[in-house]
Amino acid sequence: MGLFKKYKQRRKQKQNRKGNKKKCYICNNTFNEFTKYNGGTANAPIWQIKLDVIGSDIDNFGCVFCGSNDRERHLYMFFDELNLWSLITNNEVIHFAPEKNLSPKIEEYSPSKYVKGDLYPANDTIQKIDLTNIPYEDETFGLFLCNHVLEHVPDYKKAMQEIFRVLRPGGTAILQTPYSKLLKNNFEDEGINTDELRLIFYGQEDHARYFSETQFLQSLMECGFELQIVKHSDLFDADKATYYGVNKNEDLIRVLKPSTK
Repeated sequence: MGLFKKYKQRRKQKQNRKGNKKKCYICNNTFNEFTKYNGGTANAPIWQIKLDVIGSDIDNFGCVFCGSNDRERHLYMFFDELNLWSLITNNEVIHFAPEKNLSPKIEEYSPSKYVKGDLYPANDTIQKIDLTNIPYEDETFGLFLCNHVLEHVPDYKKAMQEIFRVLRPGGTAILQTPYSKLLKNNFEDEGINTDELRLIFYGQEDHARYFSETQFLQSLMECGFELQIVKHSDLFDADKATYYGVNKNEDLIRVLKPSTK
């Protein structure tokens, strides 16, 4: 990149930080624009656009101050509005693929046990855990957080079964994932087996499918979960979604493991 281009980019970033059109829900800084994910909608795979996939807001993705992504900000908003932070205090929590801005907030609420897990841990505070083979006893946790992870897992039904197994009766799981309302069934095929093909057909090189909303929710119920979906539109207006940079079409996928009778 040339020196003049670098100068213009730095100047634009500085001007952006002085604006007030957008606000990060996590760090409370205001600015003009969120950063885009991989160039935003203009560069998104056509298949993703045609299927009207509900997931990240790729045009309003990252905060220019704290780096939070839209998925973290959206969970913060849901947790505040529904007082879900109360599920953390003195509870056993497992958080898969823990977000850097969400983890400290969880710790503030003093869980009695807080396990951070990932198949590819970023540091030694995160345990190496395969979501399809969770190394904990039945009914260990009261809250399971899994934000945009299941689309990466080849055997997602096995992962759902494991989440159900380690949850206590009455426990809650938050299971966000991209999905399409247009699809009747999940879209995946063994022949889509290269990074290039996965990017074209699933929207990202490490995704394993596009979920159908219908089949995704049906799979959760078949595992035994009770659906407690919360619609974004029931809590927030469209202006608030735009201001805080979150997807107004993404609802909270909250499920409950029923209490034993």
